[in-house]
Amino acid sequence: MADRDIVQVKNPKSGRYVKIDRDAGRILDHKKTEGPYKNIPIARKRSQ
Repeated sequence: MADRDIVQVKNPKSGRYVKIDRDAGRILDHKKTEGPYKNIPIARKRSQ
């Protein structure tokens, strides 16, 4: 799992964090409790 590009983003509607696999382009998991996941980077806006 270390070689996969996994990040987390905050869902603005629910206010919860969601884990996303950038390589596959799909949502892996959503958090049931508040706050971000530990040891997973939060995706920032990409500079153009």
